[in-house]
Amino acid sequence: MLSGISKLDLKRINRMQVLRTVWEAGPISRVDLSQMLQITRASITQITNAMIAEGLLTEIGEAPYQSQQDNKLPKGRRKILLDINANYKFVLGAVISEQEITVGLCTMHMEILDKVSMPCTDHTSRKEIQQFIINGAELMMNNSCLTRENVLGLGVGVMPIMIGRMRVYYKDGTLDFSDLARSLSVPQMPPVFCGNAVWLLSLANADLLRDGVPVQNQVYLHLGSHIHIAVLRPEKNENDYLTYSYLTERVIVRPGGRQQDGYPAGSVRAQLSVQAMQARIAEVYSKERTPFLYTATDGYIEHVTLEQMYQAVSAGDARCEEVVREIMQDWSVLLHNLVCCFQSQQVVLHRFGLSERGFSQFRAYVKEFAGDDIAERIVCSSVEDKTDFLAGCSLVLLKNFYLCGGIPEKETPGGLRPRR
Repeated sequence: MLSGISKLDLKRINRMQVLRTVWEAGPISRVDLSQMLQITRASITQITNAMIAEGLLTEIGEAPYQSQQDNKLPKGRRKILLDINANYKFVLGAVISEQEITVGLCTMHMEILDKVSMPCTDHTSRKEIQQFIINGAELMMNNSCLTRENVLGLGVGVMPIMIGRMRVYYKDGTLDFSDLARSLSVPQMPPVFCGNAVWLLSLANADLLRDGVPVQNQVYLHLGSHIHIAVLRPEKNENDYLTYSYLTERVIVRPGGRQQDGYPAGSVRAQLSVQAMQARIAEVYSKERTPFLYTATDGYIEHVTLEQMYQAVSAGDARCEEVVREIMQDWSVLLHNLVCCFQSQQVVLHRFGLSERGFSQFRAYVKEFAGDDIAERIVCSSVEDKTDFLAGCSLVLLKNFYLCGGIPEKETPGGLRPRR
């Protein structure tokens, strides 16, 4: 016999809608909330007043006047704006990548309060990584005089290349992070959530750009020893990365191009990974042929970045120019394919290491090879370098705040069970 929705579930759904709308639309009035959610003003007032009493929401003042006609101010009381209470609780996050482990503490508005990082090498063990995350989280909680009750959770993002080392395996077709969550769930820690870091980075980037504009259909492109993407749709589907990351490296951007074992000739993996681009520039790299680039990298080809390649071209390293143009032709083909395949309004670049000038040069090349439309869709990620841990913070906010309407589920020995 089918049963109806419970009062608790209905309460969670209403509160979830309110929280997500307030977060995504920015500070908003009760009247506007009522119109956007198609819920009566009386119900919205009742829901939001309860959430204010619990500390989830806060009133931040009156809305500014939108317009003035005939130099007369509109009559009536101005709208009172509501926002998420930044200090309702605090959030811990971490990201495990092949280069470093980052751990940080932030507010509900993802304002960074503290952070620590540790270099990661091929010799860094799983236990060392787990212990660093636990120690870093404890240190930041102690420094800020926080207990586990003051912290919403610890979110951990794992880069795909580190999945095996952290003993995360597939179960029923999806990644099972339960063993990792249990390893990090010590008595003094808040609930632990884990997920794929590429997808979480795309969420964090969208949350940091909170400006009242609906989430666009985005491709989040991570550059490293492997190239991964996450497709962020307005509904924020967390499973998109599972297939697309693998397929991206097999896309052919230069037919008959370079070879790499297990990949088609001229594939993204063979042409555009960091190591592949360094191998391409290595063919002309020397103190005599590329003096600027050689000096800038102290003679170490593994130190060469896209930014330095652009600088070398500007400085007159003529031998670099042809290689850089070929590399950017390949990037333009990939970006064009991603926009067409996923109908993306934006392609977000992560860990490309580009300065403002370098990014302008990147877009100029794409404009030349793929046209204005593709170039205008490219943006840099707001999450970079030592702020990657915000990816984990976004997971906690999503799972243990927004999706449960600010009413967390009961804790289990392995942390909270992620909702699907």
